[in-house]
Amino acid sequence: FMPNTAILWGYLSDLGKVAYIIPLYLNTIFFVMQNLISLFLSGAFLFSCTKEFVPPENTEAGANLLAIIAPSGNPNHKTGSVQASFISSNSVFTVASSTLSNLAFPVTFISTAQNNDSIVWIFEGSTASPTTLRGNASSPSAVATQVFYQKLGSFDVVHAVANKTDFNVIRKKNYVSYEFRDNLTIDATNDDSWTVLSAEPLGWVAPADTYVYAPCEESLVAFHTLRDTNTGEILNTNNDNHILSKSFRSFGDEPKNLVFEYKIDFIALPTIIDVNPKISLYYNPIIRLGSGLNPVETDPYELWSDATYDVTQFRQVIIPLANLSDFDLVFTKYPSALNENDDQLHPFTVCIRNIRIVASE
Repeated sequence: FMPNTAILWGYLSDLGKVAYIIPLYLNTIFFVMQNLISLFLSGAFLFSCTKEFVPPENTEAGANLLAIIAPSGNPNHKTGSVQASFISSNSVFTVASSTLSNLAFPVTFISTAQNNDSIVWIFEGSTASPTTLRGNASSPSAVATQVFYQKLGSFDVVHAVANKTDFNVIRKKNYVSYEFRDNLTIDATNDDSWTVLSAEPLGWVAPADTYVYAPCEESLVAFHTLRDTNTGEILNTNNDNHILSKSFRSFGDEPKNLVFEYKIDFIALPTIIDVNPKISLYYNPIIRLGSGLNPVETDPYELWSDATYDVTQFRQVIIPLANLSDFDLVFTKYPSALNENDDQLHPFTVCIRNIRIVASE
């Protein structure tokens, strides 16, 4: 069988076309791949030499940071990485004053960041109004600024810097702290001291250079037995309630906690339970009604008490105080049960120290 000559010639012609087209396709594919590789290498080289700002992901944290500061995009601003940092003149304050209304403590903050153009400060809890300060690296009042703190508490400081292409934000938690720490003094003529309200002023004794009670150093002490300092005889007021009081005025109306440590030392531990109260803390709030009305003094009420026999080591107590600016604190040592001669059956000493008032969480 012999194929038709015309058909055979057609087949050969088609094969020639295919042979021509295949190299053309291969050449085109090579050219495209060559350009893609060149583009990739050029991009890699470019990005390795110039820092590109990539915005944070669209998360709440990223949005919060960008709300504080962001790259400016200003063509006249600096480029490159930035790092927020600062120093301060002080950050921890303790006061012994029982009146806080006129006390405001200054803190100077100095930015030590480099290569930045924009500066943002946020001073939580300060008296600055507003608490957010924005400026630039050429402004002395932004690089070094002073703010005041007047309320009890622990407060964060936020510092942020930025330039054209980069930004950085730091938050230092509880950087500034402000609390009341009692001076442990007893002086009726000093508004910042405790006052003994008992008939006998020796009912409570404050620590002093001339007096040290070894088991309770740096403590307010109510002794187990009151004696005449000259004759040594037991005083008639030994069986009275021994009351120690302190007034706090204009002390701020934010929530706060009273913190102190105490222990009870018995001469000899009772073998029979004594149901009499031993020591208590009372709170006397004074409520101001405003509009020219006189303040109302309420009856004191007990915040805490203890009558246990095993408090031979100091224990800490934390008590929430009402959100009132004016109040009194009263510690009372009660007598133990009396025998037929009106002597206390279970004499004991009370020691109180490390009295603080801090902002509550």
